[in-house]
Amino acid sequence: MRSCLALALCAACLALPIFAEDWPQWRGPSRNDQSSETGLLKAFDGKAPKVVWEIKNAGVGYSGPSIFKGKVYLAGGTIEAPKEAPKDESSEKKEEPKGKRRGGAGQKHIDEVLCLDEATGKEEWRVKVGNEYEDNGSDSNWGGGPRANPSVTEDGHIYVLGIRGDVFCLKASNGSVVWTKNYEKDFGGKLMSGWGFSESPLVDGDKLVCVPGGDKGSLACLNRKTGEVIWRSTDLKDAAGYSSVVKANLAGVDQYVVLTGSNVVGVATDSGKLLWKYDCKDRYKVAVIPTPVIVDKDLVYATSGYGAGCDLIRISGDASGQKAEKVFSNRDVVNHHGGVISKEGFIFGHSDAKGWICQDLKDGSLKWSTRGGAKSPEKGSVTYADGALFCYGEDTGTLVVVEANSKEFKELGRFKISGETKLRRPSGKFWTHPVIANGKLYLRDQDLLFCYDISGK
Repeated sequence: MRSCLALALCAACLALPIFAEDWPQWRGPSRNDQSSETGLLKAFDGKAPKVVWEIKNAGVGYSGPSIFKGKVYLAGGTIEAPKEAPKDESSEKKEEPKGKRRGGAGQKHIDEVLCLDEATGKEEWRVKVGNEYEDNGSDSNWGGGPRANPSVTEDGHIYVLGIRGDVFCLKASNGSVVWTKNYEKDFGGKLMSGWGFSESPLVDGDKLVCVPGGDKGSLACLNRKTGEVIWRSTDLKDAAGYSSVVKANLAGVDQYVVLTGSNVVGVATDSGKLLWKYDCKDRYKVAVIPTPVIVDKDLVYATSGYGAGCDLIRISGDASGQKAEKVFSNRDVVNHHGGVISKEGFIFGHSDAKGWICQDLKDGSLKWSTRGGAKSPEKGSVTYADGALFCYGEDTGTLVVVEANSKEFKELGRFKISGETKLRRPSGKFWTHPVIANGKLYLRDQDLLFCYDISGK
């Protein structure tokens, strides 16, 4: 009897990943896009792994799933097509002006948050949040709907941000609204450009830290249970970028680090006081999107697209004031919005200038680049798990697994997402970042979300 029980327990252990963990917020538990899971499938040979479940009604948007305590939380936008105008017979003979795209102009949206059972994908609840809004020019071309990932807390709250700047605190049990604020109306918020608020607010204890931007202070720290303002970063008034905040301890000082529309900055966690600023306003243009990476106890890595390049920044000083100094700066890594991974002294990710790269943090030199390679993975977003990079291509939705190896580029496997949306706008792509949690890989394309088993059973 005991031997049978032992065999059963052994079989059960072998059927699970060696280590599994939830993914409760943007870029995972530590906001570095790294999973601690091991024992995962990586060699796919063009064939997709088993689909555990899928949903086809996630709505529009680029928000990724957050996974916590057996639930999957996701945000999306519904679409209501505009009523057709009476047909003008003469219009059939008229040519549309050159350069004009037919898109979703006039379509109306309302955002939704939904909760799914992690094991089955069964919908447990779905709620509409905020007011109905109409497409602007950006939505019509790139697509509307939320971009931010939900943040889920141990005490049963969810925090979600919509592209019009509405931030919501919901009950995880049923989706009911606890409080809501608007970045522009309540905080005087200002974005650097017009694609809509896209950061994923950071939960830090009883605080919610967000980046509305503007003259009242780029950062706002809220009581996450009431939505009331605790402090604003009044000595930092940059417009908001699209980058999310990370918490760090740099040179012994607790702080929040973020890329604004002009600078890389660190502010004190207790007061919002500006501790240091690294000036990038001559290079940060159009849209600043990637989340900064904390490399070491005194090092911050930042990169952005539209030709901005990358910087490794050393922080020194104490709580009374700190200094940011350049270690290196170059344009070998120009990361648009797929993010980068810092691992064992190297940066891995996609560069608009070089393809997929491995960069040495000692001096900023490239160890390898896939530019021009026949089998180079397409541009996209990335997450790390079990010694590998999971690279999700933005053009075709192809997931390529690459060994996180500083010596050479080595592909381990690839497959294409199991379905493609019919809701994509003319300039929209596969921009939702991949998520790995509890032996599952999640890939989204607008209204479609696929949950794959990569547990290596």
